[in-house]
Amino acid sequence: MHTSRPALPLNRNTSLDNIKGLLIFLVVFGHLVELHIASDAFLRPIWILIYTFHMPMFAMVSGMLSKSDLNQHQSRQLIRNILAPLLAFELLYELTEYLLTGSFSAYAKLIAPYWMLWYLLSLLSWRLLLPLFTRLQFPVLISILLAMAGSYSEHSGYFLSISRTLTFLPFFILGWTLGPDFLQRWKSKPHWFLLSLLICASAIVAAMLLPKHFDYRWLYGSFSLHRLGMANLTGSMYQLAQYASCTVIGLAVCYLMSRRNWGLARIGQQSMYVFLWHGMALIILHNTGLLNRILHLEDTARLLVSLGASALIVWLAAHPYCELLTNKLILQATQWLLLKQDSKTEQVASAASSESRHIS
Repeated sequence: MHTSRPALPLNRNTSLDNIKGLLIFLVVFGHLVELHIASDAFLRPIWILIYTFHMPMFAMVSGMLSKSDLNQHQSRQLIRNILAPLLAFELLYELTEYLLTGSFSAYAKLIAPYWMLWYLLSLLSWRLLLPLFTRLQFPVLISILLAMAGSYSEHSGYFLSISRTLTFLPFFILGWTLGPDFLQRWKSKPHWFLLSLLICASAIVAAMLLPKHFDYRWLYGSFSLHRLGMANLTGSMYQLAQYASCTVIGLAVCYLMSRRNWGLARIGQQSMYVFLWHGMALIILHNTGLLNRILHLEDTARLLVSLGASALIVWLAAHPYCELLTNKLILQATQWLLLKQDSKTEQVASAASSESRHIS
């Protein structure tokens, strides 16, 4: 049975762009403060709350903007927008690691994407799997069962981002099922506003009340139940509760973001460039000692400076000049991955490309 869902609109969805703008900012902020989060009692609850929903919702939004077919044009888009940046920046980050430390990263030794680049490999996998899931009667349920089964394997982990691909797959499939106009339809029901506020407020309180020994490794999606010490029915129940809470909190945040234009749409449209470059900015901050200074400031100052530094990184990476330089100096060098098209096919692909979105 072929599962149907709402069609993609021809014009950009400003609400989704605003949501992507917020989510990519949270990605940068979360990575900036992550280094000392284990010992930072002040920022730890904020970081845990962010990690509860930001990557699940990124996967969901990616699903909303994905097409289920995999024709020639879509295949070229996957190579151009996902595989090419993955390969180019994998090489760039590993070379940077080698120049700074004299050896390649631990990720390379594990045959895993460098740090945050796992998302691109997982996104590529989800897009390749999507045509299969759209032919299932209960795609979201089956993706959850598959993810839970995979969590018992001790051989996934960071290797080729398999664990995270499975863990966040249900959110991607859920996003595709809901469609890109889901939040627009939801806005017509005013009682959801109060409910979303209540959910977000409850999530903030819950994050502040979490015990210090809470194992935040659950939020990464890269650890098996064996490594988490819960390879049993209790662990599976915990997984289901986590899927439910991540979805409810994430949808509440997305609903509140969709109610108005927050001025983040341009950032959302450029989220791929922010995603690709923010790791380099953090490496520079770390190796110059600036990051360490920021994370040792007094509590309020640490939060404000971290937010300011994250905003600056996002603004710089989302600047049109950054897009121009990235495409000309890095991404164009990977175009050899694509087979040459005849002029007629190229015109059709170009016309279709004008209606497509950035994959993020």
